[in-house]
Amino acid sequence: MRKLLLGLIAVLLFAGQVLAQKTIRGTVRDDKGNPLPNASVVVRGTSVGATTGTDGSYSLAVPASATALLFSSVGFEPTSVDIGTKTEVNASLRAAATDLENVIVTGYTTTQKKKFSGATVSVTAEDVRKQPFGSFDQALQGKASGVSVVANSGQPGANAVVRVRGNGSISGGNVPLYIMDGIEISAADFASMNQGDFDRIEILKDAVGTAMYGSRGANGVIVITTRRGRAGQLNLNYDMQLGYSQLPDDRLIVMNSAQKIDYELRRGNPYGWSAAEADSLRNVNFNWRDALFQTGVTQQHQLSASGGTANSRFYASLSYLDQEGIVQQTGLKRYTARVNVDNTIKNWRFGVSMQVGYSKIRGTDEATAYIGSPLNAIRWSNPYERAIDPNTGDYQQLGGVGVLTSGQPNAAMELFVNQRQTLQFKGVGSAYLEFHFPFLKGLYARTNWGGDFAQNEGSVYYDRTTYTGAQAAGGNGSLARSANRQFRYTGTTSLNYKQTFGDHEIDGGIFMEAVKTDFRAMGFTGYGLTNGFTNETGITAGNATNGYIPQVSGSGTQNGLQSYFALLNYGFKSKYYLTLVGRRDGSSRLGVDNRFQNFGSVGATWVVSDEGFLENAGKLDDLRLRASYGTTGNYISAAGDYGHLPQFGRISYNGANGWSLTQPGNLNYRWEVNRTINLGVDFAFFKRRLSGTIEAYDRRTNNLYFNQPVSQTTGFATIPGNSGTLSNKGIELSLRGDIIRTADFRWTVEGNITYNRNRVVSVPDDSIINGTTILAVGKPINTFYLVPYAGVNAANGNALYLTQAGTLTQTYSTADLRTFGTSDAPWFGGLSTTVMYKGFDLSAQVNFFLNRDVFNNDMINLANPSYLFDNMSIELLNEWQKPGDVTNIPRPTSAGGNAFQSNTTRFLEDGSFWRLRNVTLGYTVPTNVLTKLKIRSARIFVQGQNWWTKTNFRSFDPESSSPVLVGAQYPALVQTTVGVSLGF
Repeated sequence: MRKLLLGLIAVLLFAGQVLAQKTIRGTVRDDKGNPLPNASVVVRGTSVGATTGTDGSYSLAVPASATALLFSSVGFEPTSVDIGTKTEVNASLRAAATDLENVIVTGYTTTQKKKFSGATVSVTAEDVRKQPFGSFDQALQGKASGVSVVANSGQPGANAVVRVRGNGSISGGNVPLYIMDGIEISAADFASMNQGDFDRIEILKDAVGTAMYGSRGANGVIVITTRRGRAGQLNLNYDMQLGYSQLPDDRLIVMNSAQKIDYELRRGNPYGWSAAEADSLRNVNFNWRDALFQTGVTQQHQLSASGGTANSRFYASLSYLDQEGIVQQTGLKRYTARVNVDNTIKNWRFGVSMQVGYSKIRGTDEATAYIGSPLNAIRWSNPYERAIDPNTGDYQQLGGVGVLTSGQPNAAMELFVNQRQTLQFKGVGSAYLEFHFPFLKGLYARTNWGGDFAQNEGSVYYDRTTYTGAQAAGGNGSLARSANRQFRYTGTTSLNYKQTFGDHEIDGGIFMEAVKTDFRAMGFTGYGLTNGFTNETGITAGNATNGYIPQVSGSGTQNGLQSYFALLNYGFKSKYYLTLVGRRDGSSRLGVDNRFQNFGSVGATWVVSDEGFLENAGKLDDLRLRASYGTTGNYISAAGDYGHLPQFGRISYNGANGWSLTQPGNLNYRWEVNRTINLGVDFAFFKRRLSGTIEAYDRRTNNLYFNQPVSQTTGFATIPGNSGTLSNKGIELSLRGDIIRTADFRWTVEGNITYNRNRVVSVPDDSIINGTTILAVGKPINTFYLVPYAGVNAANGNALYLTQAGTLTQTYSTADLRTFGTSDAPWFGGLSTTVMYKGFDLSAQVNFFLNRDVFNNDMINLANPSYLFDNMSIELLNEWQKPGDVTNIPRPTSAGGNAFQSNTTRFLEDGSFWRLRNVTLGYTVPTNVLTKLKIRSARIFVQGQNWWTKTNFRSFDPESSSPVLVGAQYPALVQTTVGVSLGF
C-alpha cells in the first residue's frame, strides 16, 4: 500500500511539474532579417536553454516562473526579450559593433572605443590564428600603424622584434609589455604558446593606454585576451593545416666552379692546380645549398570545445604543431593545452584560465661570421668541393679534421654531426574573483592573480670529428648543457564603480598590484667525448693533467614591483569624455631614494559628429577628436637588475679564489621616464563604408640609461647612470573602405602607413662610434658612419673615396667618415584587400619597410680579395685588370696604397622591401549542405606566406632588425599550406 501511495505522489509531482511549464517557440534573425542558425536561447537566471536550427527557429520548454529569454550569437550583440504571457518570442540580433564603435580591452578595464581617448589598434585574432608561425608576434606585421614587426630569423619558433612607435631607449629595454588575461608574459616564450586560443589582441600605444601600466608601459602594451566559452550547446571544432616551406631566392650570387677556377688562375693559382686538375674541377659545381637546405613540411592541428549555460561557460583546446625548417636538422615541435572556465552565481563571478605548452626546437648557429657556422658555408665553400667524398662515401676532409682543402669547415659535418636543441615547458595560469555589491548598482570588487612559468633546457654537442669539436679543450669535442627557470606572478586587486546619472557617466577604479619575478640558471660544458656517447656519459672526467676540467656557470635574480593606481573615465552627454590615470610604482631594481616614481596621464575625446551643427553633415557618420598627455617608465636597464648596487664576481689570483668588484653601484640610479603627447582623429563616411584614423605623436624619453664615464683612478671606465634624451615623433594613418558591399559580393580594402622620426636629443658623450654606426646628437640611433666609396681609378685600379670637402682621393682616411642613413625604417606599413562572393573569399596583405639601410657584412666576406681561397662574389669577375678598365671593383692587390677597406659605403645597401606577407583563398560550405552531414560549419582554404619580395638588398632576405647583416643568415620561410576548419 505504501509503494502505491509513493508512486501516486510521484505521478502527481511529475504532472505538476509538466503543468508548471510551457513551450515557447520563435525565430532568431539578424538585423537584416536573415535567420541565425546556432544562436543560443537561455531562460534568464537558469541553465535552461536551446540552440536555433538552420532556419533560425527554436522550441523551448520553460518554467512558468520564467520572465525573459536571453538571445546570443557569435558576432552579434546579445539581447533580452520579456516572455509575459506569450508562447511565441522572436528576436533580432544586431551585428556586434565594429570599427569605430568596438570595445577596447586594456587589460584592466573594458570600454567603448567611442569613449576612449588613447591611441590603440585592435588586431583581428582570426588573422593571427590562421597563420602557421611558430611565434605569433610575426603575424602582427603590417596589421597596426605605429607598430614595427620584424621577423629577425626564419628559424621555426624564433620570435620577432616588435617596436611600438620607435626605439625609446638606447641602453634599456625596447620590448613592449605583453599581457595575457591580466598576467604579464615573456615575449621570448611564444614558441610554446598557441595563437589559436587567442580571441582578441589590443595594442596600446600612447600614455592613456600605457600609463595604467606605469613603469612597464614605456614601450607600448600588447593585450591578449584568450577565447572564452559561450552559453548554448556544446560546440566542437577541428582546425588543421598541412603544407611546406622553401628557401627564398638568393640575390647574393657567388661563383660557380668554372668561374672560381678561372679567377684563382688569374690571381696566381694559389692551390697550384695542374691544367688537368683545373679542367676537372671546372665541371664539379657542387650545390652547397642543396646539401644543407630542404623543403620543410609543416602540420598543425587543433581540437577545441566550448559551451555551457548562462551561469557557467568553458573553453578548452588541444593543439600540435610540427614545423620543419628549411635548413636540415632544424625545426619546432609544440604541444599545448588550454582550459578557460567562467562562472556566475548571484552577485559573484569567478573563473580560471590555464595553459600549458611544451616545445622542442632543433636549431643551428646563425647571425654570425664564425667560420664553423653551417649557414656561412653556402657562401664560402668552394663549388668544386663536396660534402661527401664520391669515392668513399664519407664526409670530405681534405685539409685536416673536419675541413676541406681550403681550410673551410665541411658544413655538412657541422650541421649533421653536431647537435643543438632547446626544450621548454611553459605554464600560464590565472584566476579571478569578482563581487557586485547589491546595495549599490555599478559597484564591484575584483581580484586577479596568476603566474607565468617557464623552464628551459638547452644542449649543444660538438663532435670531435668536426672542425668546431676539434677546437674544444683537448681537441676531442664538447657537450654544453644549460638550464634555467623563471616564475613571475602578477596579482591585481581593485574596487570599481560604473554608473550613469542623466547626462553623466562615471567609470573608474582604484587598484593595487604586485609583480614578482624569480629567475635561476645553471650550466656546464664538458670535454673529451671519445667513447661514442653524445650525452654526459661521453664526457672524460677532468683532472689537472688531462685538461678536460669542465666549465660551470650559474646565476639567479629576484625582483619585485609594488604599484598603486587609479583610473577614472567621465562622460558628459555622450559627446565629451575625459580619462585620468595616476600610478605610483616601487621597484626593487632601484635604490631606496629613487625606488618609487609617479606616472600618470590625461586624455580627452570630443565626439564632434554628435554636435547639432553637424546634424545635417551629409555623408559624415562619425568624427571624433582625441588628445592625450602622460608619462610611463622603463625599469629594464643594461646594468641588469640592480644598477644602484655594487656587484661582485669571483676572481682567481696567484692560485687563490676570491671576490672582485665587477660593477660599481650608483645610488642616484633611477627610472627612465617616457613622456608622450598624442593627437588623434577618427572618422567615418558613407554609412561607415569609408573609415579611418589619423594619429600624431611626440614621444620623448628622459633620464636614459647610459653608462657614465668616471675617472680611471676608480678602476672603472664607467658607472651605471641616467643621462640623455631620445625623441620619437611620428604620424600614423589607417584607412578602411568597403568598395563594393552587396548581399552576395563584398570588396574591402584597408591599409596603414607610419612615419617615425627618431632623434638623439642629448647624450653624455656626443658621437659615440660603434663599428659601422654612430650615436650622435641630432641623428637617429643606428645611424651609419662610413667613408664614402666613389668607385675605381681607371688608370691604376685603385679604390676612390670622397673627402669631407667632396673631392676624390685614393687614400682611405677615418677623417673622411660621415653619417648616412639608419637601419630603422622611418616609413613602414601594410596594405590588404578582401574579396568575398557567396561562400568564396580571397584576401592578400602586402607589407613594406622603406628608406632603411643595411650594412652587408656578408658581402664583405665575399668581396675581400684576400679571401680568394674560399668562394667569392660573382662581381669580382669584374675586377680592374688593366689601365682603361671602367669598373666599380678595384684591383685585388694592395700595393700602392690600395688596401681593402670594409668600413665604406661600398657595402651599405638599400634594405627597403615590399613583401606579400599573406594570401588566402577559402571556401565556406553552405549551411544547407552541412545540415545533411550533421556538421555545423566547414571551411577549406589555401594560403601562402612570403610568396613575393621586392628588394635591391643582396641576400636571401632583407628583413632583419640589426643594422648589420653579419652572416649565417636564416631567411624567412616561403610557406604554402592547405587548411580545413570543421565545426560540430
